[in-house]
Amino acid sequence: MKILNATPHVINIFRKEDVNYDEKLRKYFLINPEQKSYMEIQPCGILLNVETKLELKQVINGIPIFEVIPVKIDKIPAKHDIVIVSNMYANYALQFQIPNIEKLYTISQPVYISRENPRPIGCLGLNKVISAHQEM
Repeated sequence: MKILNATPHVINIFRKEDVNYDEKLRKYFLINPEQKSYMEIQPCGILLNVETKLELKQVINGIPIFEVIPVKIDKIPAKHDIVIVSNMYANYALQFQIPNIEKLYTISQPVYISRENPRPIGCLGLNKVISAHQEM
């Protein structure tokens, strides 16, 4: 299978036995902050982006409320079986039903280094992006 990481980040995949789930914080943390992932998916240099613009819609209690409006969305390359993208890209790809959407995946179950250093370091796997027109 050809996998394309169309994000600017290395995707580090950890095993479930390498993490603890904190129900209060609703996050997975590494048991050992020195633990290495069992798989790395390197970025390929191709970034799939959504160009957006912000429009101020209103102000509520002094808080500006914006609407994000998509202007342009990059096409999904056809020559890969799995294309890993950001959640924002996946949401707009679903909204506009762009071709090859069945190839899209996002990270699943982010993993953080530690409670003291809650920086994301990887994930437990991938989520398949499913549109209303795709069968599960």
